[in-house]
Amino acid sequence: MDFARSREVELSDYSDSSLNVRFESHDEEPYYPEATESAAIKELSFQLVVTRAMLQTVELDRILYIILSGITHGDGLNFNRAILFLAWDRRNELRVSRSAGPGSGEEAHRIWEGIKAEKLNLQTLLNRYSQNSTQPQHLSGQLFGFSFKIDEAHAMESMNAMHYELVDIISHCVATRLPFFINGVEASYHDWVTGRFLTFRNFACVPIMLKDEVFGVILTDNYYNQRIINAEEMRGLSGVANLASIALERALLYKRLKEMAQLDGLTGVFNRRYYEKYLHGEFIRSKRLQRALAMIVFDIDFFKRCNDVYGHECGDKVLRQFAQLLRENTREGDMVARYGGEEFVVLLTGETTSEGAVRAAEKLRQRVEQTAFADFEPGEVTVSAGVGIVAPSDDFEQLFHRADTALYDAKRRGRNRVCLFQDDVSLLDEWHSGAHA
Repeated sequence: MDFARSREVELSDYSDSSLNVRFESHDEEPYYPEATESAAIKELSFQLVVTRAMLQTVELDRILYIILSGITHGDGLNFNRAILFLAWDRRNELRVSRSAGPGSGEEAHRIWEGIKAEKLNLQTLLNRYSQNSTQPQHLSGQLFGFSFKIDEAHAMESMNAMHYELVDIISHCVATRLPFFINGVEASYHDWVTGRFLTFRNFACVPIMLKDEVFGVILTDNYYNQRIINAEEMRGLSGVANLASIALERALLYKRLKEMAQLDGLTGVFNRRYYEKYLHGEFIRSKRLQRALAMIVFDIDFFKRCNDVYGHECGDKVLRQFAQLLRENTREGDMVARYGGEEFVVLLTGETTSEGAVRAAEKLRQRVEQTAFADFEPGEVTVSAGVGIVAPSDDFEQLFHRADTALYDAKRRGRNRVCLFQDDVSLLDEWHSGAHA
């Protein structure tokens, strides 16, 4: 494999000889063949469409859709497939955030024929975000949940010219912080747990930089048509990566500002304002689905005494730890919020019965009782909980009132217990074990 301008990377011994692979890289002074006037106009038009689309949104998923559509569409860079890995939450871990392109030859033929038949240009495709973003893709399913720790040292040692592992390819891009492409060899991703297997051929890797750090990696290939990647296409791919870094930085800032508006500053769970907004939406959804809605209201027992005796710093530690316990022990989709002071709410979404809601509340009460909080031994910090539930035929606005009334009853009856709101506000003793008077 020979490239016009390259950086040589030493690889491990294979068989009897030491092998070298030459990676096309694009440094500060890249050399590219002179583009034709029509090609230059096409490139400028493509960049204009993508840039304009990115400037119109700060929504992360939409930005990813724009990036990958531009890479794979014929009016753009015309690669077969593209996958975007982001270190969104943890900088030492990359995970698949979005992919574009077919997951099989049959799907490739169907997609390309459809675009040809509809004469679907890039701008029209970008305008179809709402429609296309909800359509399942085979490729996305094959890559679902794919993430890995970045090991730059290992990446530099494990590359060889016979076969490439996808993790090593991406890690190499992160380690060098340089784009490169490889023609004529294959890379693979094999998930031994699920049995998923993907092969890449004629592929390119480009880092997305954010404040001198690798924030993500674009992996793209021409697996289906086997088209050779050239330096001109790499210029376009690097340009998309630069545009992506600007757009993603804006999205990241927006995400942080949005979180600041939604989250409680001390505990990191949702705040009361966002809870009330979210609850209104769940009311409407539950009415439409004709489904009951349940809520648990928690109050840390004798919390004022904790602040008075041990200080507010200790009290803050207890609040943060309790909030974390709620997050870790509720279902995905359940909503946890700090209502005020030492009072927290858990909105149970999905199919929930009164029995199931009480069982969930009791499980959480027990976990609190078994946990050592801050400077306290297990059993020294306890919570009282009230459970309320409304049926589709009920007044949904009564949900918090019912749970709060049940909470008051739990405190009146001795604390460290769970009460369910009923017409007589009665205690469900069968769900309580070892309550302290």
